[in-house]
Amino acid sequence: MSRIIKLPTIATLLLILTINGFAQRYRLGFFINAAGYFPTQENINSGYGSGMGAVFYISPNVSVSFEWKYGRYKVDKVEGEFLKGTLYVTPLLASLHYNFQTGTSFSPYVFLGGGLFFSNMGLDERETPEDKNIRKQDMKNGLGVYGGIGSTLKITERLSLFIEGLYMRRRVNVETLYVDNSPADTFRANLSAFSILIGLDYFY
Repeated sequence: MSRIIKLPTIATLLLILTINGFAQRYRLGFFINAAGYFPTQENINSGYGSGMGAVFYISPNVSVSFEWKYGRYKVDKVEGEFLKGTLYVTPLLASLHYNFQTGTSFSPYVFLGGGLFFSNMGLDERETPEDKNIRKQDMKNGLGVYGGIGSTLKITERLSLFIEGLYMRRRVNVETLYVDNSPADTFRANLSAFSILIGLDYFY
């Protein structure tokens, strides 16, 4: 079984087992969010995206989260590397959260995790003959890590608002493939990015 299939399968099994074991004692939640992304590589511009997933509590202070994220960025051309286009990054992530109990509706937390990052590049119209000879720029999928801080604000017993600041670290090999079947060129790209997001948790 490939790693692409393994990760969501394992995540689903863990979620089912944990729901069976803890749902009666600790709360299970589902969430959605909207995010702004700020890449560290200069020719990759700030972007936007979203996310959705599930979180459940192992103890009153410790929770585990599974999330699918989507990020979209405009990319400027760099000679010998990226062409002008749009970069899409869609990781599947798992993380461990430690929640600080304050005795109020406000609850800060820290988190650390990782997962499998999927990336692809949509190229804009090529203007030069050299660029028109490029068929596509292919990025390898692989593992990355992330972590950050956040806080929740309880609106009702079931609904909470949360805000997070995080950093995702991912470096990738990019292959430039040609229409005339010339040997592919390979370069290293830094897809790491800072992110600020806001979202809603709904608990059962």
